Amino acid sequence: MRQFFENCKAFCRQVWHGLRQIKTLRLSHLGKVFSLMGHREKILLLAFAGLATFTLYLSLTNFYYVHTKAAPGFGGSYTEGFVGQPTYLNPLLAHQEPDLSLEQLIFSGLYNFNADGHLVPDLADGMPQISADQKQYVINLKHNVKWHNGKQFTADDVIFTVQALQDPGYKSPLRGAWQSTTVEKLSDYSVKFTTKDISGPFVYNLTLPILPKNIWGKIGPENFLLNEANLKAVGTGPYAIKEIKKQASGKIDQITLQAFGDFYQGQPRIGTIVVKFYDTPDDALNALHSREIQGFGLAATGNSSLPADDNLQTFILPLPQYQIAFFNLNNPILADDSVRQALNLALDRRKLIADAYGGQALLPTSPLLMDDGLQKNPLTAQPDLAVAGKLLDAAGWTVDGQTGIRTKKGQALQLRLLTNDFAPDAKAAASLVEQYKALDIKVDLTILSTSQLTDTAIRPRNFDILLLPVKFMADPDPFLFWHSSQTKDPGFNLSGFSDQTADKLIADARTTTNQQDRRQKYQQLDQLLDAKLPALLLDQQEYIYQVSSEVKNIQLQSLYEPGQRFWDLRNWYITEKRVWK
Repeated sequence: MRQFFENCKAFCRQVWHGLRQIKTLRLSHLGKVFSLMGHREKILLLAFAGLATFTLYLSLTNFYYVHTKAAPGFGGSYTEGFVGQPTYLNPLLAHQEPDLSLEQLIFSGLYNFNADGHLVPDLADGMPQISADQKQYVINLKHNVKWHNGKQFTADDVIFTVQALQDPGYKSPLRGAWQSTTVEKLSDYSVKFTTKDISGPFVYNLTLPILPKNIWGKIGPENFLLNEANLKAVGTGPYAIKEIKKQASGKIDQITLQAFGDFYQGQPRIGTIVVKFYDTPDDALNALHSREIQGFGLAATGNSSLPADDNLQTFILPLPQYQIAFFNLNNPILADDSVRQALNLALDRRKLIADAYGGQALLPTSPLLMDDGLQKNPLTAQPDLAVAGKLLDAAGWTVDGQTGIRTKKGQALQLRLLTNDFAPDAKAAASLVEQYKALDIKVDLTILSTSQLTDTAIRPRNFDILLLPVKFMADPDPFLFWHSSQTKDPGFNLSGFSDQTADKLIADARTTTNQQDRRQKYQQLDQLLDAKLPALLLDQQEYIYQVSSEVKNIQLQSLYEPGQRFWDLRNWYITEKRVWK
């Protein structure tokens, strides 16, 4: 080794001496020097040149990474599995989950929800200007918004969409929410909505996706339901339909969407979105296991579970969907505050969630406070059978030594619990029966189909306890559920709850557009309902969403409905690039 270094030193001296003799260095000179070298010197020279090149490469690479950082790039493809078939990619007709989810990618509304669940401008250029009488909403629209077919978006599209929605000939299921509203064009980029009465919830209607008049304006109501534009949809959203693959039977296998380069909020980062359609959740789960798709989500029912996989990121997202046990307050037994309080104290929600959902549900928070980002603490109180029993004893409901059932003046504490035949509801009801048995209360369970339950129990209010799944909307307006005017069918105040303070809070919250005032009223109403207990929140459904770890920047915290998971998909990315710091 020592000899090797001596040779290297001698070689360097010879090269340096030779170069000093050359007054003008040309490439030809270097070639001449190289030709005069011996075999060993040539090898050493090439070795030094290679080492110098490699060292330079490492230095430049290190410099590049030290002075740059990773940033989102453009391109790549994301594939997600849906259960079911798309039917109407048309916001006026969409009501099934595949349609509502795709709608988020293809269309835009005047407003949308952000990660916190708050309204933010979308096609609108700012929040509405609300008149002093709180009945008029002036909305300025963004300029330079284009439809996927290259046409310009204007106020005419907004006017057409709302007026078509209000026309009974178009058969939109959303028509009822818009019947007391008029819309007029102020300019090409300004519209005015006028409501018949002051309506706090109205602003949420403005998330309605807008249709292009340049397409649908040529199609009359008689052809609205069957027109091919219901699938070959054109919107202003971040993605445009590129291809629809169908089987010979007409069943859709796959829809491919491509990033819309003229999207008004900037080009989406993922270049292609592929949606594959499956018949069952298990089919989609198998596709996720086998990497056929990169993402899948479902509202948990306890029947299917998403795989634990280090290559997948999992989002467990609260939905405003609850199992609720409504007490019929027209029943003298349940009209007794002590009985309802005891039934609440005896309830073990964690056990019920395990029984009904296999643990795949959440302890509930109030649906009235969803807009505050679920800030209320969930109902976590442990059951206390001892205190519950004392409440019933004090109310005169004591255990009969022969029957083992609590009685009062010869009347047994026996209740009828009804629910539908949806598996989680039937299991939750069975769990309630067992839990209340420990309190020496006899509960008779009846399970009916949804139509039977509606006709024989819900409409005539023929039950003692009614266990139902209830889905709330983005706006927490509780009018249908708790206002005294809604105790009869078709109202949804199933408990028959009537309270003047509650009525006033509900009415006051509905008749102001000040969202902070509304939240304060709902907070007071929530406290009142906690005290009066006309019903029990049993659990809250969760949406479980798994996406490949290759997909980055997914900002999801909670959802109002599953399709909302795509609210920010335009900012998800797969590929990365380096940018200077």
